[in-house]
Amino acid sequence: MIDRMDYEEAFSKRAPTDLVALTPKSERLFKATVIVVCGWAAIEAILELGSSIDATLLLALVTLKVLMGIIGALAVLNLPFARHAFTFFCGASIFVMAPALPLEYTRCVSFALFATVECITKAVCIASFALGSSGGRRVRDQMR
Repeated sequence: MIDRMDYEEAFSKRAPTDLVALTPKSERLFKATVIVVCGWAAIEAILELGSSIDATLLLALVTLKVLMGIIGALAVLNLPFARHAFTFFCGASIFVMAPALPLEYTRCVSFALFATVECITKAVCIASFALGSSGGRRVRDQMR
């Protein structure tokens, strides 16, 4: 039997008006990691600009970083296609960079550390997107 007092207690609480309180933690984590990934890409772009000597490579680098910043900004603004595109971009870059990390450590440790941090932040971004997409449900329950 359902107790009437339980409902009265639940409905008597005021709804939070603070946007931060209304936003799920997984969404806040995703937005924060998008900002970190874009910020890290901007820091890394400065280092990559110093080593690029070819005009074509320079154009490709600038185009990539600007495109990533635009998609990241749209993902923070909750556009669904942008969230998916940014997550796909992060996953694709991890699949490209992660296998080359051991070789990178033999060549230059500082560049390898930058690449490792980039891989970790992008992996956290993917994980937070997956948590937010699940809506708090377990994966096993979604597969049924």
